[in-house]
Amino acid sequence: MKPQRNYITSFSNPKVKWVAGLKEKRNRDEEKKFFIEGYREIKKALTGNQSSPIPCLPISITSLFISPECFLGENEESLIESIRCPVFELPRKIFEKISYRDRPDGLIAVADTPSAEVPWKKIQSIDTNPILIIEGVEKPGNLGTILRTAEGAGVGLVIVTDPRIDLFNPNVVRASTGTIFTLPVYIGDLTEVLIELQKQGYKGYAVTPEGKTLYTSVNLKEKSVFLFGSEQYGLSPLAKELADTTLYLPMLGEADSLNLAMSCGIVLYESIRQRSK
Repeated sequence: MKPQRNYITSFSNPKVKWVAGLKEKRNRDEEKKFFIEGYREIKKALTGNQSSPIPCLPISITSLFISPECFLGENEESLIESIRCPVFELPRKIFEKISYRDRPDGLIAVADTPSAEVPWKKIQSIDTNPILIIEGVEKPGNLGTILRTAEGAGVGLVIVTDPRIDLFNPNVVRASTGTIFTLPVYIGDLTEVLIELQKQGYKGYAVTPEGKTLYTSVNLKEKSVFLFGSEQYGLSPLAKELADTTLYLPMLGEADSLNLAMSCGIVLYESIRQRSK
């Protein structure tokens, strides 16, 4: 049975203003809702990652805003029918007002904001390699790119500590291409997280320009957790102190550091190279 559609034809409709307001963190916090834009992203939110030994964030979609005029493919209708929630259909011009994108594809889902605290009771025994800790990340696009890269590199768990941004910022969802829903991503306390992982046999590698060891010179086949800091300030003194080893990437020019997402990618793919030998 197809979900009943509600048609919106006015820019002043309260639902239009409400969903557009979810672009702002204040409104997301008040409503305890966030929005997921795009066919690919919504599909990933629905399916998650059933094969992951660590649970991904549970996503519950509560309403769907669509504009068939914007559809890019042939599978949108089957996706809509698979979601049991109220559906609001809008003309292109109104949909573009609520969209976060320059070229929307006609699909926005509104979901309950899940708890992102690390569920230690569910993951008491962790056996995945590597794990990634991002401390104090400030740019949503960077975090989204890191998550996309992390999934591609086989990271089994990402924990964001002391975040300066909202994990459910629309730009995080967009830049991650929905991998925030298919990769276990949580928020935790740096000290608690690192001590817990070290108890379970992980070595902590703090990646910093002041590192003592070249990143290719350590054995990354063993259980590894990589720590990266914010774009502006890098890792905190506490993170460097708690880590087992500090690593650096060589910088041969005038720049003293690389973009955060790029640094993560380099180290994570070195981990793949070593593990594939």
